[in-house]
Amino acid sequence: MRQNIIDFLSGLSKSIIQGFIEHGGIGNSIEEGIEKFKKNLFIIGVAISLAATGFFLTLWGIASVIDAMFTMQGFGFVLIGLIGMLTGALVYKK
Repeated sequence: MRQNIIDFLSGLSKSIIQGFIEHGGIGNSIEEGIEKFKKNLFIIGVAISLAATGFFLTLWGIASVIDAMFTMQGFGFVLIGLIGMLTGALVYKK
């Protein structure tokens, strides 16, 4: 049932775009716009994932240094987690 709905919507969107191509000539610009949007969305997704990975690794490094300096097993990770929670709460409050 779900696949039938997906197939119907896919066919409907293709027929609408095909109608624009045949009758108005603006279908090409719509398709080009969709392709550009897909590429931009992909690039933004990759950039966000790389930034998040770098941020996580930085926090992990800071927590590891705190643990190594004070030989407190896991205290650095808890401290960084608390700082992250407080930062998140402050950002949410604004």
